[in-house]
Amino acid sequence: MQSRTVMNFKYSFLMLTIFVWAVGVTPTSANEDCDVRKIADMVKTISVLRQVENTMNFLSLSQADAIVDIATGVHTLELYNDPSGFYGPLGGLRKATDKNETVLSNLDKSIRRLATFESIAARYDDLRQNTNKIVSAGYEVLHELEADDAANATRVYAAKTVVALNEARAETYTIMSNIERAISLKGVRCR
Repeated sequence: MQSRTVMNFKYSFLMLTIFVWAVGVTPTSANEDCDVRKIADMVKTISVLRQVENTMNFLSLSQADAIVDIATGVHTLELYNDPSGFYGPLGGLRKATDKNETVLSNLDKSIRRLATFESIAARYDDLRQNTNKIVSAGYEVLHELEADDAANATRVYAAKTVVALNEARAETYTIMSNIERAISLKGVRCR
């Protein structure tokens, strides 16, 4: 997995490429493939996918934190100064899962409205299925923890959340890298 610094550098480089491209395009060389609105939609798609990725990571972390809290008594949410710690480990997990299920639904609506959605639809549907698996696993982990069965909650987390998270990260990375490559090529072709 890439560090935030590398991801921020790639994003900054991408934005710089778009800026240089936009400044260098003349009206006579611009065509439909070089439309700035299409490139802006591509960048917006990457932005939404990053938000989906962050949400998936947060859901996974919330499940792990609740398992650790119940199994060991170490209140990890309080260590982070997370406001969810106020609700306790189970309340925090329920709140995080409920809230982020809604966030993922809203991000889903936003990405489907973009003009670039058709080009990523197949991979995005796989990503969406995996995000749904993570949310579902969150509720299963919560149910197991409410039954005071941290061992089974850990099994659910390992068998469902971790697998779905890895698959979703792979889909996200593939979609974003394909879009970033297409944007980089537009910078050269549209001069």
